[in-house]
Amino acid sequence: MKHLPILSLLALGSASACAASLPSSLFGNNAEVSYVRQSTDGVSGHLNGWELSATGYLGNSDVFVNAQTSVGGDLGNGADEVSLGYRFKNVASLADVALTVGSDESYGIALHRALGAGFGAWASYEHVANGHDVTVVLSKAIVSNVSADLGYSWISRDGVADSSQWVLGLRYKF
Repeated sequence: MKHLPILSLLALGSASACAASLPSSLFGNNAEVSYVRQSTDGVSGHLNGWELSATGYLGNSDVFVNAQTSVGGDLGNGADEVSLGYRFKNVASLADVALTVGSDESYGIALHRALGAGFGAWASYEHVANGHDVTVVLSKAIVSNVSADLGYSWISRDGVADSSQWVLGLRYKF
C-alpha cells in the first residue's frame, strides 16, 4: 500500500494534464513479448528474463481474459498468471478502467489514458495472496497496431525483500 499515493498522483496528473484528449483503450485483443530486468532490495545485481502475454475480449463485450508467462533467462520458465477482467470505458471522461480477478488469489485495478501523438499511460495495482504489485507504463504506438511499452513495477511480498523491475515490451494489437 505504500505505493498507492504514487498511483493516485500518476492517475490524477495524467488526467489533468491531458483532459482535452479522449481516452482510447489498449486493454484487450493484443499479444506482447517483453524483456524484464528485476532487482531486489539489498541484493547486488539483477535477474533478466522474457515474458509473453496475451489478452482477448469475449465476443463484443467488455469482458476479457489475460494470460502471462515467463519464458527463460534468470527468471526461469512458467511463472504463469491468468485473469478475467471487465473494462469500463471512459470513466468520468478521463480514463478507461479495468477490474481483474485472477490466479494466485489476485485482484487488481488498471487505468489507461491516451495522451495524444500515439502515447498512452497505464497505472495498475494488483493484490496477490502474499503481497502486491504497483506498475506504471508509458506506451508509444509505432504503427497503428504495434506499440512499444516501457514500464516500471514495485513488487512487495510478505517476508521477502522488496523488488522492482523494468520491462520493455513490443505489443501487437489484433
